[in-house]
Amino acid sequence: MTVPAAQRVPNHTLRAIRLAMRMSQSEFASAVRHAGGVLGEPNTCNKRLVQKWESGEHTECRPNYKRALQAVTRTPYEQLGFSGSPPPPPDAPLLTGRLAGTFAGGPLRRSAEEPPPAPAAGEPGDRLRFALERPGQADQEAIAIVETNTSRLFALEHHRCARTLTGAVNRHLDDISALLAGTRREPLRKRLAAAGGRSAALAGWLAFDRGDATGALRYWDSALAASRYAADGPLLACVLTYLSYSSAERGDPATAWQLAHTAIAHAGPDRRARSWMSARAAEEAAQLGERAAALSELENALKLGSDLPQPTPEDDTLPWTRCFDTKLLAAMTANVHGRLGDARAAMEAAEWAMRSLGHEQVKTRAIVLAEVACAAARVGQVDLVAQTAFEAAELADALEVTLARRKLRRLIPLLAPYRASVAARRVIERLDAQ
Repeated sequence: MTVPAAQRVPNHTLRAIRLAMRMSQSEFASAVRHAGGVLGEPNTCNKRLVQKWESGEHTECRPNYKRALQAVTRTPYEQLGFSGSPPPPPDAPLLTGRLAGTFAGGPLRRSAEEPPPAPAAGEPGDRLRFALERPGQADQEAIAIVETNTSRLFALEHHRCARTLTGAVNRHLDDISALLAGTRREPLRKRLAAAGGRSAALAGWLAFDRGDATGALRYWDSALAASRYAADGPLLACVLTYLSYSSAERGDPATAWQLAHTAIAHAGPDRRARSWMSARAAEEAAQLGERAAALSELENALKLGSDLPQPTPEDDTLPWTRCFDTKLLAAMTANVHGRLGDARAAMEAAEWAMRSLGHEQVKTRAIVLAEVACAAARVGQVDLVAQTAFEAAELADALEVTLARRKLRRLIPLLAPYRASVAARRVIERLDAQ
């Protein structure tokens, strides 16, 4: 049934999943047709139909399309954003029928009897995907150790260079994959899959931090697959947010905004995670000049996160959100207002960030200082740029904080109008030397 234009609600979830799979609408339609053929239920899906689903023009699918969509996305139909769908049961299986291929848009096997393909290229992320499909024994104690080690690796990422931590994370992924391949009990497999997905998400972030965009996307594909297998919404939200940084780096703020905004809906009750994702969405909306949307996203981020306590080792803070606190929220707020040209609000947020900044030499400090420097440059506060940019650059070099380096590179064109200033010229010379 076609929904009248005035009543349409876009299906942001389906679009975000497609974007996370790095498929165009035409490619997605082709995958749906292929899945229908494998299932013995041919369909005629095309780009226009995908557009109708994503725009909200069509809010329901025929049964054969439902099954094909589940096969392609590896996600229950009820979680694909179509209206009128009942909530899925808590333990709804993610793999149904004869389809059991690789995750995240990979090739599909012709029958359940065929053996799973060997992991391509032997990459740790590929081995995780392979193991997810080969139920073969881990006990509760072993899994608890795996989960603790996963959180420890996230904690190390705050102050260790990506290149020095990558090997440990990959070895951890290998250990999880071996346990997963030998474990048959579904509840244990889901816990292992979630731990593996978290580790793959971290491995992807480390690859992104090293400038390896292709490697990052391979890991994040595996993390998305694990999040769906384990029905782990917060992990899905984490990966979508990481992907928003990747999209922004490619010069695609519209997709970055969409990914971050969609992540909020999957983040669960954790307000630290939701605040981070709302702030990310606000940054990219502001980059697009969407003032009302940016301020709305930012208002939500501040409401959720302006009084966040510092995480402690004993609390249940999600490991990938432990680096997000009030000082980073303040810096992102300054960035949003700076992009919107609100000088006073940008400087107030920058001052808040600087007051909140401690003395710990961690990656977050470099990012906060770089955010403040960019916000100050956008509103012509060259002295504050100099105060923050030099320390940010030194810390980014010491800890190899690629995200901070990327932000600092944006200072060069922002400072171009102020080249008459000695302070601006010194900052530009320092950044040009990186």
